[in-house]
Parts: sequence; C-alpha cells; structure tokens
Amino acid sequence: MIFVDLSTFFHALRAALVRASVSPRRVLWLFIALFAVTVVYTLNTIGRLLDELLFPGYRDTPLRPPIIITANPRSGTTFLYGLLGTDEQSFTRVRLYQTLFPSITLCRVFDFLAWADRAAGGPLAGIIRRLDRVCFGGWAGMHAMGLERPEEDEGLFLFCFATPALYMLFPFFREVPELAFADRLPEWKREAIARYYESSLRRILYAAGGADRTLLLKSVLFTGRMKTLLGVFPGARIVHLVRHPYEALPSAIDMFSSFWRVHSPEIGKNSEESRGWARLYVDYYKYFHENRKLLDGSTIVSVRYPDLKEDPAGTVKRIYRTFGMTPGPGVIDRIEKDTVRNHDYKSNHDCTLEEFGLDRGWVYDELRDVFEEYGFER
Repeated sequence: MIFVDLSTFFHALRAALVRASVSPRRVLWLFIALFAVTVVYTLNTIGRLLDELLFPGYRDTPLRPPIIITANPRSGTTFLYGLLGTDEQSFTRVRLYQTLFPSITLCRVFDFLAWADRAAGGPLAGIIRRLDRVCFGGWAGMHAMGLERPEEDEGLFLFCFATPALYMLFPFFREVPELAFADRLPEWKREAIARYYESSLRRILYAAGGADRTLLLKSVLFTGRMKTLLGVFPGARIVHLVRHPYEALPSAIDMFSSFWRVHSPEIGKNSEESRGWARLYVDYYKYFHENRKLLDGSTIVSVRYPDLKEDPAGTVKRIYRTFGMTPGPGVIDRIEKDTVRNHDYKSNHDCTLEEFGLDRGWVYDELRDVFEEYGFER
C-alpha cells in the first residue's frame, strides 16, 4: 500500500484553514489540489494492487546501487542529469508520470494509450502538451517540466506527505516542520517511507525493462532524507553539486515560491514565508556537509557549479572514473558536441538575496564552513 503520513497531513490542513489570513482563493486552490491528489492516489492504489496479481515478478527485480545527483535547488542538477542521461546503455532515468503513477499496470495502460494515440494522429499527445503548459508553465525559463520528461523522484514522496515541495501548497514552515526533514521523523515512519520508495523504484524499473541498467536519480530535496534513503541503498553513489549560496539561494526561493502567486498573491518576495525557504536551504547546506561521513571517497563526487559549467565533459569523465564505470559508445563525444553548441547559454532567471530581505552576512555566518571548503568568495 501507499504510506501516507496522516498526522502531518492534518497538521498542514489545520494550519492552512485556521489562519486569520486565510483567503477564499487559497482555500479553493487547496481543495482543487487535494481533489487531484485523491484521484491520483485512488488510481495508484488500484494499480498497485493489480501489480501484485498481474506482475508479481517485479519483486525480484534487482536494484543495483543507484547514482543520485543531488544539490540545493538551482545548482545544475538538471543539466548534469541530462548529460549523464545520454548514456542510455548504462542508465535508466525516471519520468515525471512514472513518479506520479508508480504502478506497472498503469504504466502498461499508458503505453497502450500512447500507441493508440499515435495511430490516431496524436490528439491525446496534444492534450498532454496543453496540460504541461497549464501545470508547469509558471516555471518556464527556470526549469522545463513535462509529464513525459525525465524528472526528479520527488513525486514518490508526494503521496507519503513527506516532501518539502508541499510548502508550495502549505507555506507554513514553522507550523509544519515535519515536511522539511524526513530523517527527523519517527523511525516507523521512516521505515514505511523507505519501503514505499524501494517498491516504487522496483516497479518503475520493471515497467521500463531496465533491470540490466543502473538507476540514475536526481533530487534537489534529497538532503532532508539522505540517512533514510542511504538505508535503502547503502551502496548508493552520490554526485553532489555545490553552487555559491549567494546565487543558488535567491534563485531557489524565487522558483519554489512562484506557486504562491497562484493561490496566495498577497505573499511578497520580502516576506517571512520566503525567508522560510532560505532557512530550509541553509539547513540543507549544513546537513549535507555534516553527514558526508556516511559516504566514503569511492561513493561520492563533489562538483562545484562553476567547474561543471566550464568543463561539462571533463566533469562527466571524472564521475565515471570515480565510480569505476565506462561510458557507453559515443557518450563523451555527444556531450562534447552538445556543450559546444550550448556554450553561450545564459539563464534568464536572475535575482538577488536582497529582494527577499536576506543579508549576505547572515548567509556567510551560517555557511562559513561551506564557503571555506569550496573556495566561494565572501
């Protein structure tokens, strides 16, 4: 079954509905989101029960230690995920719809619908493209998303109610701290989340026919559950990207608070809610820095964001070398050609700490060890 942390769910719901500042607009969007989640949860429950009847062999699917690309948000994980993902001979990536519907039965249904849609000229594909624009258009220019695109595994934690991404719907950091760190939940909850996560990855890998390949995962919110997930995959190999906090923090805050403009436009950039994201991401920098001892030198590669931008192919080679892997045929050549073609790309998503009422001195004082280790200018 799908584990749901009901106590955290009701805690968040209570915080959303009893606040003096609650607005009809926020309540409306809250219930729209809850209705959508309930429908998807019901479909997943049915699909996963059918999996046990129709595809019991998924339980024997071997799960090799995956490669997990992680960082604080807006630190180059999507770029690196795309580079390594060109090696389709070595890796299997998860797509967004697979994380929202982690059921072999449902994936088979979607495969059939896709085949039928192609035969009919693609009307369903057009609907999905429009749905992508409606759901994810607010992140255009920041992070391209789509149901069929390779994406983070964060959707697997959505139904558990164990992801800080839910602060996009419930902007109550102090009232609902449980969302921030799964590692700080009671042991029985952590074990339930881990079981659901492992079972879902087995189903995704089985449905994709990728049992002979290594899972390539990406997660910018991995840090808050790193101990929990390393318990599932004690041999996991971690690629850790680090970007200057003065650049990564405001960009991440702006991205993750963009949904608030839909349901709570009264929340401004310079607000206590926005600074809640800042405190969370500062805590993530520190938590990962403090817990690297859980990994040895052969299972972690740390990469500075400027180094990735300057030499993407060299970074990829270093990752393969550290993990004792060999790139698939032509992978490095394709990466070198792609990076030359996109060398002049510049993000159109620039903002500053000061826009959110944050002081650089505070950031530096909180993250002095990170600044010194990675040679970031104060």
